[in-house]
Amino acid sequence: MVRGPKQPFFILLVGNDSRPGVGGARGDALHVLGVNPAHHEASMIDIPRDTCWFGDKINVGNTRGPRVQANDVGGLLGVNISYVVDVDFAGFIGLVDGVGGVNVNVPTLMHDAYSGAYFAPGLHHMNGTEALAFSRDRHDFPQSDIIRTSNQGLLILDAMRGLRTRMQSAAGEFKLLALLGQHAQLDGIGVKDLYRLARVAFSLSPSRIKNITMPYSGGGNCLTPAAAVADLFADFRDDAVLESH
Repeated sequence: MVRGPKQPFFILLVGNDSRPGVGGARGDALHVLGVNPAHHEASMIDIPRDTCWFGDKINVGNTRGPRVQANDVGGLLGVNISYVVDVDFAGFIGLVDGVGGVNVNVPTLMHDAYSGAYFAPGLHHMNGTEALAFSRDRHDFPQSDIIRTSNQGLLILDAMRGLRTRMQSAAGEFKLLALLGQHAQLDGIGVKDLYRLARVAFSLSPSRIKNITMPYSGGGNCLTPAAAVADLFADFRDDAVLESH
């Protein structure tokens, strides 16, 4: 029997902006999932791409590879990020289409020509192209990338609910692992790790995963984390579970 990790661990989920005609692969979607296997609990912190990090935006680290991005985000939160799953536009579309789409509960009206997101509020079954449009929409919101980042977190949890329902079988797990190997760039994850992590992931209830977008202060060229993040990050790093937030 293959067993998963026993101690709390952290995974960075990255959506980068690499696509035909656009280079660089900046980490425009940054989400840290903390998992406590012993308690079957998890939490997720969404990091806005424009967060200030040593004089630049934190998403720039991904242009030097997923491990550099993980080290930057881990440095911000004060956690060691063991695993990274990094997808570009094509990889994201391929993953979503490969699992048969995702049901997403759209919180507000979207009508954005830039991203192609045209959705009424409510539940939508999205293919890969539609899910990408949803996750990229920032022009519909006064808070722009902050709301986009929060919506990306909602999509991740909605996708986890669907995968838990449809993929929790030997055939389903094998298909999911094959899709990740085909469409994502993985760091710190081998084949055995993928299987172990899938076992742990399917033991979690997405409805119980607390998801918080990092609070910030000020504006300008990059966002400064609010003073309150010190307590938030400390709560997160001790056992990967947000208990007081």
